[in-house]
Amino acid sequence: MNNYTLSLDKLSRNITLAVACLGAIILIAGLFAYVKSGKEIMVLFGALLGPFIIGVLIIAMYLLMPRSVQTGSTGITILRKISPVVIPFADLKSIRMAETEEMKGVIRTFGNGGLFGYTGLYYNKKLGSMTWYCTQRKNYIIIDKKDNKRIVITPDQPEEFIRDIRQFISDTDGK
Repeated sequence: MNNYTLSLDKLSRNITLAVACLGAIILIAGLFAYVKSGKEIMVLFGALLGPFIIGVLIIAMYLLMPRSVQTGSTGITILRKISPVVIPFADLKSIRMAETEEMKGVIRTFGNGGLFGYTGLYYNKKLGSMTWYCTQRKNYIIIDKKDNKRIVITPDQPEEFIRDIRQFISDTDGK
């Protein structure tokens, strides 16, 4: 079993820090408004609602953040604090490094664009729909499954990861 790290890039770290600071600023401003209002309970509710929502998002994204990728004899496991993603080798069609041109024009259709990584559903014209478990905007590895679903991950050692996986799958898409 091999383990490959997934490090956050600078933008993702900065976005995470900015969102946490935003929550703290909204909380402090709300508490000042609460005190200034003569301690109206509805003002307190309003003061806590925004930071509560931001806090829930931060916790959820932290728990779902891809931490590392493991390869074993039966498949690939994307490790997260909760709900790891398992991709059996029997389901793989191909694996390869993404070309720079392929990753241009990617848009997030439903997911997270920087808070503890880049996860969820993404799309572009060249690749179509794909599910991202990424922590950086480089080292993209495209995993095509036999059911025509596409997964993108970004391990810190992409060449080693691909070499490791290709031992277990027969069709490597010629790349």
